[in-house]
Amino acid sequence: MTGERADNSATWVVRRAAKAAVAGALCAAGARWLVRSVARRAAGGPRVLILSYHLPTLELAEPSRRVLPSLLVSRQTLRRQLQQLAREREIVTLDQARAVLAEPAAGAAARGPDVAVVTFDDGYAGVHEVALPVLRELRLPAAVYVPTGYVGTARRLLHDRLFASLTELQRRRLLPEAAGLAPELQALLDACAGGVPGATLDRLIARLPHDRLRAIAEALERRLGMREQDLPPETRIMGWDELRALEAGGVEVGGHSVEHVALVNVPLAQARAEIRGCREHLAERLGERARHFAYPNGYHSPKIRAAVAEAGFATAATTEDVENRRGGDLFALKRKTIWENSTLGATRYSAAVAACNLDGVFEALGWQRPVTGERPDRPEEGPVARAAERAAG
Repeated sequence: MTGERADNSATWVVRRAAKAAVAGALCAAGARWLVRSVARRAAGGPRVLILSYHLPTLELAEPSRRVLPSLLVSRQTLRRQLQQLAREREIVTLDQARAVLAEPAAGAAARGPDVAVVTFDDGYAGVHEVALPVLRELRLPAAVYVPTGYVGTARRLLHDRLFASLTELQRRRLLPEAAGLAPELQALLDACAGGVPGATLDRLIARLPHDRLRAIAEALERRLGMREQDLPPETRIMGWDELRALEAGGVEVGGHSVEHVALVNVPLAQARAEIRGCREHLAERLGERARHFAYPNGYHSPKIRAAVAEAGFATAATTEDVENRRGGDLFALKRKTIWENSTLGATRYSAAVAACNLDGVFEALGWQRPVTGERPDRPEEGPVARAAERAAG
């Protein structure tokens, strides 16, 4: 989740300038087109790229001081990224992408253009306030995956609450190990602490079940005198009317669980309730059953994928940045997470960096490596848990 730093320190400006220079040289030498050709043959026809955005903002300077930077993309950069993408790929809906992936390699679709899908995770208000006008201007379809338990409330997602508290600890020059929490919670925090707040946050989310994350967030807020309602306005989740406006504007609404739970870290019965409950909420409030799901934090396992299919969804998306393949698991769709710095040169937008990033050139050369979201199924639990699971099913 943390990704590359967003600051303009001399070190990072030099690194980004070097990256932009290399990207320009690769494009000029034809390496990008070679990678595209090889990847298309390996895919058996048109490539299907699915982008994962999070939090669009009007500008970047102020929000990047208050919110996890790797969630952010400014309106100007979002527009340029989508314009560049649309020049080289057909932007389609998730159902259309699903149809392309269902075509055999020798089918008619094998002769079509490469396609891309634009998605937004978490349901931040910026999708309605910032992204929707851009999508309308460019006449592009998109999808947004929402955690329904937060829609229309003042609640904030746990990762935003934890990042705010960890950042406040850093501002006060306190290490997480000195947070002064109850012994059990402090031990959990200590085991995940280290580096910048975003790195600690990544470890917390990857390792701990949802109830422990919530307990740590609440304890840190009490310790620091913070409230989730006081978090930056950028972290607000949309209301139901905003979601209806998105649907009217050509943005499909999909599921992202009820409580934005890392589903692999909770009992299967709870995970199933999160998946089903999300789809039911969307049907109750928006009038139709959602067809598409995205795994919170990108984590999935065989039983979790099966649970999403059993709930009635047609696809589910990960955050694994690898190629989508024909005949692959439609409940493990691959997505490229993209934000402001994904297309940044030294200090401004770089079309060459964007081209190499969007076409997978850096990955093909081994300079960027995907992080898998695949996890093993949780071990079988005791008879009480299994009985609860059967009752939930």
